[in-house]
Amino acid sequence: MAESGATPGGVAGRGTLDDFVKAVAENPDIDWKKYLFWALGNSDLVSRLEIANWMLDHGADPAQIDPRGKINALHVLLTQREHDYPGEGKLLQRLLDGGADINLKASKWNVPIQAMLDNRNLSDDLCAPLYDVIFSHPGIDWDVIVRQAFGEPASLKKSVELAAKRRPELHRRMCEYLEKGPTPRPVFD
Repeated sequence: MAESGATPGGVAGRGTLDDFVKAVAENPDIDWKKYLFWALGNSDLVSRLEIANWMLDHGADPAQIDPRGKINALHVLLTQREHDYPGEGKLLQRLLDGGADINLKASKWNVPIQAMLDNRNLSDDLCAPLYDVIFSHPGIDWDVIVRQAFGEPASLKKSVELAAKRRPELHRRMCEYLEKGPTPRPVFD
């Protein structure tokens, strides 16, 4: 349990939902909604989901952008080392439904799909719940330049093509998306 005097920011990133709710109640003058990114970075998977979902349920803005790094919630979620893929698929859908920009290009992590591609801790075999959500979302900009490849600017499409051996399911789904458009929206329990 959180010690008395814990702040919402500190608890969002390393505590439990009970700790977070207690810290919010004990600190009514602190804008706890700005700590969504901290919750998404919580290394405890259960707490990550519980706190982030509670925050969204109580008015945190899923479309907020960190003004320093120009990142959004998608960047933070998709760059974590460990994942609860089914739970985070549902959370990812909530973030996108709430306006988080799938095409926001951040200086540190690029666009969220490229950040996901660069995250070597993600298992392509287990990413189906995340891919189900991403590829049901309209408007992905596959032409945005995300890196250099062989001395030339490379688009997100080219970057995924170059990673096809490492991320075959991501590549397959991108090709399907480009040919047929977004897939049906996933339904979560």
